[in-house]
Amino acid sequence: MNEQSGAPSTPGSGLGRPFWTLWTAFTASNLGDGLSLVALPLLAIRLTDDARLVAAVAVAQYLPYLLIGLPAGVLIDRYDRRWIAVIAQTARALVIGGLGVALIVGDPSIEVLFVVAFLIGTSEVMTDGGLPALVRDLVRPRRLEVANARLSATQTITNSFVGPPVGALLFQWEASAPFLASAAVAVVSIVTLTRLPGRYRPPQASEVLPVHRRTIVGLRYVWAHPVLRPLVIAVGTFSFVGAAGNGVFVVLVTERFGLGDVGFGVLVSVDAIASVVTSFFVAGLIRRTSHSWSMRLSVVCFVTGALMFGLFTIAAAAFLAAVVNGVSDPTWNIVSATVRQRLVPDEVFGRMMTAYLFIAWGMRPLGAMLGGVVAEAWGAQWVSIASAVVVASLLLNARPMFRLVDEAMGSADDPEPT
Repeated sequence: MNEQSGAPSTPGSGLGRPFWTLWTAFTASNLGDGLSLVALPLLAIRLTDDARLVAAVAVAQYLPYLLIGLPAGVLIDRYDRRWIAVIAQTARALVIGGLGVALIVGDPSIEVLFVVAFLIGTSEVMTDGGLPALVRDLVRPRRLEVANARLSATQTITNSFVGPPVGALLFQWEASAPFLASAAVAVVSIVTLTRLPGRYRPPQASEVLPVHRRTIVGLRYVWAHPVLRPLVIAVGTFSFVGAAGNGVFVVLVTERFGLGDVGFGVLVSVDAIASVVTSFFVAGLIRRTSHSWSMRLSVVCFVTGALMFGLFTIAAAAFLAAVVNGVSDPTWNIVSATVRQRLVPDEVFGRMMTAYLFIAWGMRPLGAMLGGVVAEAWGAQWVSIASAVVVASLLLNARPMFRLVDEAMGSADDPEPT
């Protein structure tokens, strides 16, 4: 059991005050992410017209999942996960605020942007590895879909709907403004996290393992698990093609569809609106169908949206594709998060989570790098078309995984009445 004094831990507890405290910190953090989400690539294309270098900024942000992901899991399973998030958020605020100051003083080089992106990614590794465990500590099992849906909707609103257009407008006014605002909002998240009641240090194993063996415990756990192994391979596929597309998305939108800085931010917001609306229906969709059918719907929507981005050139098609993509993201993510939270014991959860991200998100640097090369050689539209073809293969090859997910989630259901 986690050493908590104020967080609800009984099976009958729901989305109580501690969860909403965490939600407040999560909201502030993601608003800060949203402000810089558009500003970073816009700054990159201001500093260089080479699509490979623009994509390299995304590569730098994803690299920490490969380089420090596994050791980070050891820390997350050893120390209070709430305070790890506080430290990570503090470091992020200092780095992104420092970029804002550098823009006031003068124009930083693209190499400085690589370093900033890498440090932001490092902060995200520490936060993303521990946050799902905090959610599980505060919410009973049968309410996890609802809790994850609330977090998904909030993340989308702040990270994609509010943040990007505001960030784009601030960037047009003054390049440093979205970065300074992001750092300021991060401070709100830090203060709120410190007010979360209880302690969130996971139980410690009685057997003391050498550091190198503790580092790979999560990796072995994920790869040996009959449900997590195929799931992480599927997520790795999504991550690879998603990073390939995201790394050059600003090039696709501004050059192929002719949208400017604000138009780019608005397009991201359209995707966000669709995601928010969808997130409120996912729990009901799962109850009426199954976890696996929700995942199938996500795959179909991703393929459709990617093909539209790749085959059309009119702005209306881009906005329609953004709507379809917005349905895909929360439908998959809510199911995936709930599966991990229900099936993995607390003492190994942090190492499992960072190992999961190591495998899944570790594909992002490769995807972003390949996307930049393809876009520079043949055009960004071919990144979208290739992504659609790759993800479509999941419908043909992942049927055993879909069956295992439904079986596992059925056996893990909480018998307590909702």
